[in-house]
Amino acid sequence: HMPLVVEQAEDEIAAIGMAIGASYAGARSAVGTSGGGFALMVEHISLAGITETPVVIYCIQRPGPATGLPTRTEQGDLLFAIHAGHGEFPRIVFAPGDPLEMFYTSITAFNLADKYQIPVIILGDQYLADTYRVCPLPDLERISIDRHICAPGAHTAEYLRYHVTPTGISPRSIPGRGPGMVVADSDEHDQAGHLTEDLDKRIKQNNKRLAKYNGIKQEISGPTVYGDPKAETRLVCWGSTAGIVQEVVDRLSKHKSINYVHFNGIWPFPVEAARSALSGARHLIAVENNAQAPLCALLRSEAGITVNDTILKYNGMQFFPEEIIERLHGHDR
Repeated sequence: HMPLVVEQAEDEIAAIGMAIGASYAGARSAVGTSGGGFALMVEHISLAGITETPVVIYCIQRPGPATGLPTRTEQGDLLFAIHAGHGEFPRIVFAPGDPLEMFYTSITAFNLADKYQIPVIILGDQYLADTYRVCPLPDLERISIDRHICAPGAHTAEYLRYHVTPTGISPRSIPGRGPGMVVADSDEHDQAGHLTEDLDKRIKQNNKRLAKYNGIKQEISGPTVYGDPKAETRLVCWGSTAGIVQEVVDRLSKHKSINYVHFNGIWPFPVEAARSALSGARHLIAVENNAQAPLCALLRSEAGITVNDTILKYNGMQFFPEEIIERLHGHDR
């Protein structure tokens, strides 16, 4: 028996509201949805941002817009996840490539959500969510649970939930734990959590929240490189396409200089690691289950890297290795 509580909420808005409320009360909480449900959760993601309440959101992508193809797969929500919510506040976005990576990423997501008091979004898709795979047992020695919850007054004589610190991380406690008053407010607030319209305090709180990015960037691992790190042709991918692209590289690497570079930690974007993994390539080809190649847009806007070609698919089905190989031969011609 696991110490878990699972609640089937009446709708997506209620679901994320419950998750944020549970986190405020001290529980580790996560909520799962698909692209359309994620759209309904966006206002509450901003609530988690300003109240600095940790929450993990699993967004299992499907073809949109709206209901789209609700039982098929696609990778169309990457930029949406990065920019979801009004206002400016930090978040992390992951896109693991297989079930085992999803397992470890989930643990990392909870730890980072608690440490930085932010929403963390994990992107999957219908293909990854519904696929059966044989995986090695997880290494439980790799697992640590870091809550980062303190008693009020542990850091200052007067407990200040939103105390301005150099890292942007304030001491977080939960109601009923110690003598201090725990306050959370969706309006802008002062260090004690009380509503304010003071302009200087607004600037300090906004800067405090955004300062967390300095630490978060150090936590995001760079992309995984599979195959010859100096390969002339490099396939760039994210999320569930990893295993399919790996099979392509295994088939072609005997007679072609090729590897693949897979991004799991996508936001904040690992700029220097991306440049290192992709530098020196003669041909960069992005493989994405969407129509507009959002990873290419991120590489260009964040790292100044231009991808030469794309292999895209957006009919609701996952890639097959054979079709990628056929389209690669077309690029070679």
